Amino acid sequence: MTNPVAMTIQLTAAVLMAAACTAMAADSYPTRPIRVVDPFSPGGSTEAQARAVGTKLTEAWGQPVVIDARPGAGSVLGSQLVAQSAPDGYTLLVNNVGVVTAPSLSKKPPFDPLRDFAPVIMVGTQSQFIVVHPSLPGTLKEFLQYAKANPGKVNYGSSGVGGSSHLSMEYFKMVAGIDIVHVPYKGSAPSATAIMAGEIQLGSFAGNSVLPHIRSGKLRALAVTTLKRSAVMPDVPTASEAGLPGYEVITWCGIFAPARTPAAIVTKLNEQMNVALQTAEVKERYARIGVEPAGGPPQVLSKLLASESRKWNKVITEAGIPKE
Repeated sequence: MTNPVAMTIQLTAAVLMAAACTAMAADSYPTRPIRVVDPFSPGGSTEAQARAVGTKLTEAWGQPVVIDARPGAGSVLGSQLVAQSAPDGYTLLVNNVGVVTAPSLSKKPPFDPLRDFAPVIMVGTQSQFIVVHPSLPGTLKEFLQYAKANPGKVNYGSSGVGGSSHLSMEYFKMVAGIDIVHVPYKGSAPSATAIMAGEIQLGSFAGNSVLPHIRSGKLRALAVTTLKRSAVMPDVPTASEAGLPGYEVITWCGIFAPARTPAAIVTKLNEQMNVALQTAEVKERYARIGVEPAGGPPQVLSKLLASESRKWNKVITEAGIPKE
């Protein structure tokens, strides 16, 4: 007959041994290069933020942090790759709201953002700028009056269906109660160029895509989408200040590990990334693209992920955006 006491002792010993092995692995981590998968095209804000932090991790740990661009399917391809990777801390994901919206726009979601990832840290936040062609009315309130007087005649551009620039404007339509038409482009840059050329009239984009054009006068900024003005362009009012109370969109960037990555490794990554975000070098590099360092424990990103999932799933449903 099996001795239950002996079995309990053996099970306890096995659990303690596994915990000890995990702790030892975390103590020695990392022992080889770390890959950070960026599911967007090279040269974007997510890459810039991850690279700035990765450089400081390389300096601290002596192991290369490699940014691996894997664009495609609205960030699905790269995100899915990380979700299916070994949970050992050597393959990470840098993503934004796309990690929430991409599966929500799929008939057969390739991953569950709340189940398949372990949030590590929110590295940065930035405002989106609602911009128009200079020929349009000069304030947000005046633009809303113009749009209401011309239903269906104003076109807005985005970086593509389901992207943050698309969903933020669908949310804008809902809050403002206006009828404007979506014209998708292959990226924020061509969409902003189309506004400057007069092909379309407006859009909402992260600062790194439009700040040079706002400063040159080729685009006019009506408002920022956050509840606080942007430090890089403090003269531009918030949407709430400019006549659209209740409208808020934060462009955020986070680092994720595959689910089941040992908590000790997630904690070690989080602590070192928090240190990196406080350095003068990272702050300066972020400031160039209009990003404010974020940081905090993994729970900050975890809580944001849950709230963003609820918010954007509702927008996708109410806007009638088809799933593919």
